[in-house]
Amino acid sequence: MMNTMIGFGATMITPSIFKRMTDQKVTVLHASPGRLRLQCDKWKNVPTSTNLQMAFRKVAIVQRSSASPITGSLLLEFTTPTLTQEQFDTIVQYAVEVSAATYQELPSSLETVLKNTVSTVDHTLKRQSAGSLDLDAILSVALLFGGISKLPVNPAFGASMLYWAYSLITNKSTK
Repeated sequence: MMNTMIGFGATMITPSIFKRMTDQKVTVLHASPGRLRLQCDKWKNVPTSTNLQMAFRKVAIVQRSSASPITGSLLLEFTTPTLTQEQFDTIVQYAVEVSAATYQELPSSLETVLKNTVSTVDHTLKRQSAGSLDLDAILSVALLFGGISKLPVNPAFGASMLYWAYSLITNKSTK
């Protein structure tokens, strides 16, 4: 009875583990006695590689760990020459969990693209206008006109737009 319940639980949990593994596309690059090299494209950043390296230094059977943010690989050297299937599965699952926990520390790719786009537009405006215009100035003017025109129709929204313009002009953060 107990084995059936454990087996049923494993069949419920295992697909979610493998789903995360396939989402991250973890591959075994090299395996030899006492060594294992895993690779994942989502590990190609400093926070993830640092977290993986530090996390595996705390694992009892891991003698040494090394992670590369350039290649997205994780090299593990073990205290024993062989691993059981269960140990191997646990190690890969742990790597997936550690890297997934690191996602919160990383800027989203969309955020990075948006910041780069805004910065490029701002520099282009300054260069083309010989320093007369920038994105903040144009946005402030648009917010001033929008706020003034919306004030009679929707005073709360108009006042908000005027405040945003004021904040941009005076470089005060609204956070």
